Amino acid sequence: MQITVENVSKVERRLTIVVPVNQVETLYEQKIGHLAKKVAIKGYRPGKVPKATIEQRYGEDARREALSEVMGRTLLEAMEEKKLHPVSTPQIEPKPLIPNQPLEFTAEFEVLPDIEKVNVSLTGIEKLAVEVTEEDVGRVVEQLQKQYTKWTLVDRPAQWKDRLVINFSADYEGKPDTESKTQNFPLELGSQTMLPHFEEGLLGVKVGDEKTLKLTFPADFERAESAGKPVEFAVEVKQVLEADTPEVDDAFVKKLGIKSGKVDDLKEQIKASLELERDRLVKEKLKAQVFREMLENNPLEVPKSLVAREANHIHDEIYAEHRGHDHQGHSEQEMTTFREAAKKRVTLGLLMTEYAKQADIKVDPDRVTKRIQEIAASYEHPPEVIVWLSEKERRAGIEAQVMEDQVLDRLLDGIQTTEKTMSYAELKGIQA
Repeated sequence: MQITVENVSKVERRLTIVVPVNQVETLYEQKIGHLAKKVAIKGYRPGKVPKATIEQRYGEDARREALSEVMGRTLLEAMEEKKLHPVSTPQIEPKPLIPNQPLEFTAEFEVLPDIEKVNVSLTGIEKLAVEVTEEDVGRVVEQLQKQYTKWTLVDRPAQWKDRLVINFSADYEGKPDTESKTQNFPLELGSQTMLPHFEEGLLGVKVGDEKTLKLTFPADFERAESAGKPVEFAVEVKQVLEADTPEVDDAFVKKLGIKSGKVDDLKEQIKASLELERDRLVKEKLKAQVFREMLENNPLEVPKSLVAREANHIHDEIYAEHRGHDHQGHSEQEMTTFREAAKKRVTLGLLMTEYAKQADIKVDPDRVTKRIQEIAASYEHPPEVIVWLSEKERRAGIEAQVMEDQVLDRLLDGIQTTEKTMSYAELKGIQA
């Protein structure tokens, strides 16, 4: 067998394999002999059918099978001999078979890129210093109060913090916009969910009122074609409701599951939860900086097959209801976004794996166990969840997460970082 390897690109290989003709002929003869023993043809006793008759009826299929099996076997042998490890399904193309001439075929496939050394020089990394304050805790308490607020219909002019139920529609430059027509829309005055001055324009309205609001879209409005242009809203008031917001007292605290009923205990629990979320977000932002620099420092050509596979995974994460289906119905821009994100993921995965090898980083089983216990602690029956997460496939996923953390720790070890102070509200992107 003759093997020629061609580097089509950094991640593509083409094998040309020449196989002695006797390998195909020997297997072909074996198949014809096997058929002769088992096929039943009218006019012949079992096992006594002439070879010429067998070849006339089954020869074409037998030769096709022999060719396929020889190409599959010799391709595996060639890849093993040349130490090639495909990450895509080989595309096999046989050359026209000439009688009494060797079989020649090509196989094209993708392989992982060779990474000599990962460049891990990191500069300009910011480490966020974020303190959870009483104001942050108070904001969560207010959200809890809103969740338990009861709304009562009132017969009076609307005030700030009231909830209105309205019908409205919009005219853009004198032309009605049918898509904007909305029925029974709940709007809290002061929530700033509508255009500027929309809510102010409804102060003092009563049930049954109809009002026209002449407004202007902000210059930075998200729909560029509407930015800075006038708009007229026709509003009909269906209901005015007043908020009955619960006091933060012992009864309210107990309703939230704090057995002691103490407001301080509630606030401590909220603060602890916010601090966990802060730690997670700070770590994610730090990781994003490190990964961005790794991508910039290590340009890499990656196999298209891996990118396509990862793009499918990203699609299925976002559109779980489409899992396993084709991706028709998505714009080319959206699919491009999937592919770009997939390429980054694949590249980072290859770089992280290679760096772990180069730095001799092995997954820490104690950290894996701790991570499993942390995840299980958030469930109702932790022991059962621990058993479930410890099964081979799920544990492998957690090991990958822990390995990523260990690599990140090693990358950050000893580098210079700049500390940047930020409020929790800024970290979360909350408008304080």
